[in-house]
Amino acid sequence: MGGGPGTSEGKRGDVYGFQLKGDELHKKLGNGIPKGSIMLIEGDEGSGRSVMCQRLLYGLLMDERSVSYISTEMTIRDFIDQMYSLNYKIDKFMLNRKLQFFPVYPLLGNVTNTRDNFLDKLITSPMLYQSDVLIVDSMSTLVKSNFNEKDIIKLLAFLKKLSQSNKSIILTVEKGHTALEPLRLASDIYICLDIKQVAGSLARIISIKRFSRARGEVGDSVRYRIEAGVGMIIEITEVSG
Repeated sequence: MGGGPGTSEGKRGDVYGFQLKGDELHKKLGNGIPKGSIMLIEGDEGSGRSVMCQRLLYGLLMDERSVSYISTEMTIRDFIDQMYSLNYKIDKFMLNRKLQFFPVYPLLGNVTNTRDNFLDKLITSPMLYQSDVLIVDSMSTLVKSNFNEKDIIKLLAFLKKLSQSNKSIILTVEKGHTALEPLRLASDIYICLDIKQVAGSLARIISIKRFSRARGEVGDSVRYRIEAGVGMIIEITEVSG
């Protein structure tokens, strides 16, 4: 559950931990994100991509990591309200600059075509190279209409440059964008978020498609729910189908 302190027994030098007290997500996802990893979170609209990012973000901050968070959808006020609604209290991290939040349109400036300029602006923004982890939520908002082969090569080169300096990157995309297939193949960690019918009710499912260099056991599927004022809760119920 959100709000509690991290409980890992000291930092491991090869991973970025995101454990929270009473929350099993860290354990279910290999006990941390290996340094230098590219993590791709894919799901339909409403599947919980942003909440997953926010849960990972808060765990990373509680593990004393620095994070740059780029949002294509939220203003800084929207972001703070959303985090606090999940009991993820981030004020001290913003004040000490462990968390730097960038609404995408102010980051890009007054450009004529935001999508055409996004990659160049992203790659040349020095502040994005300063944190341990970079989160971009969501890439597909910017690239859905005109992402071409040249763009994907440029993006992969940027991600490789970051990962080679031991920084990890978390990206979210909406399902169905064929142009992003090279990114799926290049990702060290690839998870899909689904909403399925289970035992007569709808269930939120994290499906782990790939998890390279895991430092602990990684499950195939994890069932979870989201509660206001609590955050993300990992359910014990086994997932089938």
